[in-house]
Amino acid sequence: MAKVHIFIDSTGDLPKELREKYDLDYLPMDVSVDDKQIVASLDYDQGYSLHDFYQIMRDGKRIFTSQVSNPVIDKNFRKALDNGEDILYIACSSALSASVKAAEVIAKGLREEYKGRKIVCYDALISGYAQGEMAIRSSEMLKEGKTLEEVVAWLDANKFKFNQFGLVETLKYLKQAGRVSATSAFFGNLLAVKPIIISNRAGENLANVKVKGWKNAVKEQARLTVEAAEDIENKIIWIGHADNEEGAETLKQEILKLGTPKEIFIGPSGPIIGASSGPGTLITYVYGKEVTI
Repeated sequence: MAKVHIFIDSTGDLPKELREKYDLDYLPMDVSVDDKQIVASLDYDQGYSLHDFYQIMRDGKRIFTSQVSNPVIDKNFRKALDNGEDILYIACSSALSASVKAAEVIAKGLREEYKGRKIVCYDALISGYAQGEMAIRSSEMLKEGKTLEEVVAWLDANKFKFNQFGLVETLKYLKQAGRVSATSAFFGNLLAVKPIIISNRAGENLANVKVKGWKNAVKEQARLTVEAAEDIENKIIWIGHADNEEGAETLKQEILKLGTPKEIFIGPSGPIIGASSGPGTLITYVYGKEVTI
């Protein structure tokens, strides 16, 4: 059985230590910063720090994002195939990025060229650390001896159990990036109203709950996360932040008032998600109840 090379992309948000631990790779997207196109590195090592990246946005400049380019997909897929590996690409939701569709077009040609090799381009229908956890669980299953087909079957059966609850300082950035509806953006602009963003079964961002005030919104975000976790003692709760480590720690403490997860992981959201959601954003992800919306 061939080894399976697992890819995420720049919305998968896993830091280097976790990518190395679980033998995961990623297909980088790009961002345009001050009219200069650079790699959307999950490690913020392309000439700007985490804080510098978000300061650009705080200073009023817009950062544009782009999907994984065809040459990047082709180059990385070929490298894995030349090493005799099959491929599992767990991609950002197709409702947010066309990367998975582009990858499937390229994969179709490569399957003809590399007879016998398997290439799966999987639409996660979510992004962020949830997408990353899908990759981690896939890696663990493969190491246990599961086949690629068995892993994909598990993803199909469980992908809607990955929950997202996002809290943004303003919906301006999500609206600019086309990542949330104009109606949701309108509610987010109401005085002191803080919408909590979920990912629905179509892989879209939806302002599902609206709360008065940031502190109340953080508490509600914590409550929704713990409620979605179900058997919280056995679950990892991921907290992604856009240059808001203090806010992430506050959110963690609110979660701990309600339950004791197996682990709470705090880390930065990657440049793609950060550029789309804006500075200060807090996002929780947890595997638990099935998303029904």
